[in-house]
Amino acid sequence: MSRDGASNIAKNTSRRNFIKIASVGATAGLAGCSTSGSGDGGESGDGGATTGTGSGSSGPSESSPLSVEFFGGVFKDVLDEHLVAPFEEETGIPVESSGGTSASEPVQLQSAVQAGEAPIDLVVATPVNRIRGQRLGIWHNYDAGQLDNSDVVLDDLLPKTDDGAVVGAGAFGWFATLVSQTDLLDEPLDSWSVFWDEEYEGSLALSNSERAGILDVTAEMFFDGRDSLQSEEEITEVLEKVQEIKSQVSLWYDGEAEAQQALLDENIEASWLFHDVTLVMEDNGEPVESVFPQEGAVQNDGAWVILDSTDYPDAAIDFIDFSLRPEVQQNISENLFTAPVIEESALEMSDDTYSRVYGPGPDEAIRPFYEMYLDREEFLSQKWREMILS
Repeated sequence: MSRDGASNIAKNTSRRNFIKIASVGATAGLAGCSTSGSGDGGESGDGGATTGTGSGSSGPSESSPLSVEFFGGVFKDVLDEHLVAPFEEETGIPVESSGGTSASEPVQLQSAVQAGEAPIDLVVATPVNRIRGQRLGIWHNYDAGQLDNSDVVLDDLLPKTDDGAVVGAGAFGWFATLVSQTDLLDEPLDSWSVFWDEEYEGSLALSNSERAGILDVTAEMFFDGRDSLQSEEEITEVLEKVQEIKSQVSLWYDGEAEAQQALLDENIEASWLFHDVTLVMEDNGEPVESVFPQEGAVQNDGAWVILDSTDYPDAAIDFIDFSLRPEVQQNISENLFTAPVIEESALEMSDDTYSRVYGPGPDEAIRPFYEMYLDREEFLSQKWREMILS
């Protein structure tokens, strides 16, 4: 499941066109579900801050700009307008942005970084890939003091090595929520428990990825959360509980557009889906409603990571720091419906807007157990195919 689109307030007609395209088969959304997102820090790193393999002796130029990659589609259009252009105007640092998924392939990036030939300087990585890249030693680590705005970043969105060096910094967050087809249901569904309710047999949709978060939701609802996902035996027990939802799920989708179209065609009553994209569909008058389930929505986020081969570590850090400014975070959230990565107290966002994009807030969300997905990757993939998708 990929997320290479974006969301925008009703005023953005290009975003509306994007959703229309997505509804007939293009992939919509915002961040790469090849993993799930955010990071809870604490992973083993490769020591303290480094200086990168590049010289960093001269800054970016028009002929050699700072190369930044984030998710594509309209998502890129919005970030170019509300982040890249203001940064260039204020700092004079040339930036070349691109839409892509390089950070989803840390193993492939490793050889390019080691050879000093990585095609980008700075990229947004989802948590599993941020952790994977750190273990491979391909990210440039630096001191938190180099970020003037580090003090307003949410605690678990500024992951560090054991020695305290910054690994990455939050870029934006997103939620998986329960999205109902309002023409088919009298009231929108508000609990993940419907996936275990025979009343909804054959009427729900769920991602076919083992890393989408249903394992974490199941562990929180029926077991002891992450404490129940420590061994292969415990994970198998949680998966046995996940098996009980198979009768209710008629669509195991690979991309969000499949679920969106199924909702619009009234083939399903509700789906596990991304909140930001659904808000755009709501604003477009579509018969859908996104609800933060009472047990907690699944929260993920992307992190800015700097490749260790960059020649411009200082400029990359400046770019990250600029993105963390409250006014920049607010503009991004108001135009993408993404969750801000800084403290609510630092924002001037209205309560209505904040609650619309962030629901009850980060403390009420469920964060996937990213380290488990990496450490048990092969086992999980095999068991998921055998027990859930077969």
